[in-house]
Amino acid sequence: MQEWFFILLPAFLLGILHTAMPCEDKAIFFFWSFGISKKPIHSIGILALYGAGLMSANMSIAIITVLITLVPRFFGFIPDPYAINFFGAFSSTFAAIAFLFFITRTDYMPHSRYKDEISHLDWEKTRTPYIFGLLAGYPPCIFELFIYSQCLTYSLSYGFLEGILTVFYFSLGTFIGLFPLAIAKQGSSQFIGGTEGKRNKIFYVMIILIIIFNIIIMILSFFRIHVFPVENL
Repeated sequence: MQEWFFILLPAFLLGILHTAMPCEDKAIFFFWSFGISKKPIHSIGILALYGAGLMSANMSIAIITVLITLVPRFFGFIPDPYAINFFGAFSSTFAAIAFLFFITRTDYMPHSRYKDEISHLDWEKTRTPYIFGLLAGYPPCIFELFIYSQCLTYSLSYGFLEGILTVFYFSLGTFIGLFPLAIAKQGSSQFIGGTEGKRNKIFYVMIILIIIFNIIIMILSFFRIHVFPVENL
């Protein structure tokens, strides 16, 4: 049980932190500020369906990732877990640097691609918020790139179940985190923290922290030190 705690709790907490990212923040703000529903219970239902769409997008990518990791196992090749941790952290670092490039050179804001269409959608249909969340969940942000990398690492090293559960608990944290943040912003007339400079600073700090974390993983893996005590899973 303790081994699962070391894997799943960080993924869950990362999912909650993912909710506070400016991209998710913007989506929630538009839900409330455009007044999709006058009834609170209906608004919560819309938000729940939107969160379910995000979870579905995350889990579909996780399943594809796990299926890819089954290919070497099919041919009887069992890779070294330390090497997997090292190259998993390396690829995650590369993705973080690439994401940093997109932020500084282009106007890339994941989960906000369809923000201008929110007010024009038919929110009376049950499937609308779900489909909107599903579409918003596919352009990955840095947190999702990191968690998919962890999914790949755990699936190759220990089994597909660990990989799937890592993404599931991350998605669950994101889903749960939507509600308190939405309630906190209900009735707000301005988008809090919406300036581009402040938004980019948040991204820079988060990306740097993830890069530092990955460098630590690479160093520990190079010296064949277990990153997480999961050998007894």
